[in-house]
Amino acid sequence: MRCLIVLWLLALPLWAAKPNFLVIVTDDQRPDTIAALGNPRIDTPNLDWLVKNGALFENFICSNPLCVPSRAEILTGCTGYRNGVRGLGGERMNPKLTLWPAAMAAGGYHSWYSGKWMNDGQPTTRGYHETRGLFSSGGGTWKKGEVIRGRKGRPITGYRNWTFKNSKGKPDLQKGIGLTPLTDKYIADGALEFLNRKSEQPFFLHVNFTGPHDPLVYPPGYEKKYTRAKMKLPENFKPEHPFDHGNLKGRDEALLPWPRTKADVLDELAVYYAVVDHIDQQIGRMLDQLRADGRLANTFVIFTSDHGWRWAVTG
Repeated sequence: MRCLIVLWLLALPLWAAKPNFLVIVTDDQRPDTIAALGNPRIDTPNLDWLVKNGALFENFICSNPLCVPSRAEILTGCTGYRNGVRGLGGERMNPKLTLWPAAMAAGGYHSWYSGKWMNDGQPTTRGYHETRGLFSSGGGTWKKGEVIRGRKGRPITGYRNWTFKNSKGKPDLQKGIGLTPLTDKYIADGALEFLNRKSEQPFFLHVNFTGPHDPLVYPPGYEKKYTRAKMKLPENFKPEHPFDHGNLKGRDEALLPWPRTKADVLDELAVYYAVVDHIDQQIGRMLDQLRADGRLANTFVIFTSDHGWRWAVTG
C-alpha cells in the first residue's frame, strides 16, 4: 500500500557537527492529504513547507499496511519475515536485530520518544533513553465489554483504555482515556519538552502521532473549518462492496454502518481532514522551536505515515 515520506535535507559541510534527527510518523494518513501535493480542500502549511524544501518520495510502499508490523519495520529496517512481526497477534521483534534508536544511541545521540507505542516492550527497553508524552495501551477505567460511544453515537473500538503514561509508567488520567480531541497536542507537548533542552549532544527524536486513526473526533476549533459540504466524495464510493474481499466483518469495515451513505462518508472525511490539519499544526510547533534556537539548519526532519490504506470505509 502507498504511503508517503518527506525529508527536509540540508547539504551540510563535511566539517559540520553531527546532525539532529526528528522523525515524525502519523497513523493511517493517505498520501493525498497534503495541500502541496494537489489537494485544495486541506490546509497543511507545515507539511507543504517540507514538501517544497525537501526530498519527496511519492511512491514509497508499505509492505504490510497494519500499524504494528509497519512500525516494527520502521524500527528494524526489515520486513516482517525477518523481524518476526507480521500481524497484530503480540509477536515480538527479533531480539537479535539492532533497532534504529539503539543504533543512534550507540552513535552518541540522545535517543528520545514521544507518542503512541504499539510494539512489544516499552520504548526505554527498545533503545530509547527517555520518553515524554508516551501513549500506550492499558491504564484506563473502561470495563471489559463496556460500550463506549464516540462521535454520532458509534461504538469506540480503537484505542480502548489507552492512556498517557508518565516517566515511571503510571497512567495520567487527566489527559483522558482513549483518543481525545487533544491527544496529538499532548504528544507534541512531550516532544517539545525534549526540544526545549539545551545540550551539546545531538538528538534522535521519534514522534508518533495517533491521528488520523479512528475513532475520529474534531480537534478544538475545527468543527466549522471542515464540513460535509466542503468535501468531495471519493470516486470509488459505493453503498456496498461489489465483491467479498475477505474482511467484510472486520473492525475497520464496521466503523460506519452498511449500506454506506454519501452523507456518512463525507462527514467522516471532514473529521479526517481536521485531524490531519491539527497534526500539521503540531509539526509546525516543533519546526518553529528548531528555527527559534537555530537548530533546524542542522536537523534532518523525516515525515511519514505508518501506512495510508484507510478509506475502506468508502465502499
